[in-house]
Amino acid sequence: MIISSEPRFIIKKNLQKSKNTGVYFSDLMTKEVLDEVCYKVTGKNEYSVDFVDNDYQDEFLPNTYNKGRLALLHYQGVANYISFSELEVHGRNSSVQSVPTAFNMYYTNPYVNKRLFYYFLNVQAGNAETDYLIMMYRLMNTIGFQFLNANAGLRSRIQAYASIEDIMFNRRVSSGRNQSNNATYITKDGAHAIEIYGKVYGASKYETSMMCYALSMLKKSRQKITLYEVLEQDLKELPEVSRNVINQMGAIDIVPTDMTLEKKLFEENDSLRSPRYIYNLLEHVGPKRCVLCDCGIPELIQGAHVWPVASIKKEGSLSFEEKLRRAIDGHNGLWLCENHHKLFDENIIMIDENGKVKYRDTLPTEHLDFISQITTIDIIPEYLMTDRFTEYLWRRNQAIAI
Repeated sequence: MIISSEPRFIIKKNLQKSKNTGVYFSDLMTKEVLDEVCYKVTGKNEYSVDFVDNDYQDEFLPNTYNKGRLALLHYQGVANYISFSELEVHGRNSSVQSVPTAFNMYYTNPYVNKRLFYYFLNVQAGNAETDYLIMMYRLMNTIGFQFLNANAGLRSRIQAYASIEDIMFNRRVSSGRNQSNNATYITKDGAHAIEIYGKVYGASKYETSMMCYALSMLKKSRQKITLYEVLEQDLKELPEVSRNVINQMGAIDIVPTDMTLEKKLFEENDSLRSPRYIYNLLEHVGPKRCVLCDCGIPELIQGAHVWPVASIKKEGSLSFEEKLRRAIDGHNGLWLCENHHKLFDENIIMIDENGKVKYRDTLPTEHLDFISQITTIDIIPEYLMTDRFTEYLWRRNQAIAI
């Protein structure tokens, strides 16, 4: 441990792209910035600062460029990790994409006396208060980040999430139905287990990592949480260090969901509820909510195929790959509660190609009355009536002669 009688900064001069951009981290760490950071963290005005090269290494900093946009501030035996924003916010992940890296370094360091901070270099530049960024700030606060100058720059108050349900509710309210830009989806299955469906490639890995860290912090005893990694053709997983942190936190099981797994499940099952199918439904349809009665209790909601998997597998004109694609297509499905799923599977409730809900005409009156009472929506929302969805309806209805 570095012991100093006065606050001492140790800061890597280089960023990952400094040689290409000509912008060095040491240029951003002005006296004005360091003065404010030091005073807010230690209450002291006097300090020393060492700007070090990439090959510098100690128990807190690896011998690489400045990962996490970090400054280490040592004082009275405490290691203070301070992560800094970009100068300007450009795009969805701008200004927070280095945060998971900073947290990884902080969390995996066995040193006990440590604290974690975040400092906005220029909160007025760009748009630092989008719904997405506010969500990320709240996740940061949930996993231990203290914000040094948020009150001076942000209109919104940053508040940690109180529970996993709090995160799920906040995402549903802020995102609405259009989920297509989300990197992660959080829901519950019928056994009350938490399921995370997370993209792990490109910029999406930052959001997925942060969600996993926050949910790990909020996990209740005996609660089961599973991360389904949504892999693409190059089969990229979360960065190894992020996976190690999640495993070290010990709250989440990680399940990679590549197409090899999907093929195996498709071959073995005529009723497919695979991770990729659920993910595609979440991305296309939105959060779990029954399309026929508006029930939003996720434990009661299931993904229902429009063109059934068993029928797809019997279609001789399609290749295996095309059958699999249609079986996991998010347009080939609806969220239905357990009652409506069973009624739909048994063709007691049907949907015509205009989206109108119909009932089997041979139903006894008392059954028809009951189903009419619990079916509060009699036409499928227009946003679901895509060309692909309509094709799947047509194929289904051909088999039952609706």
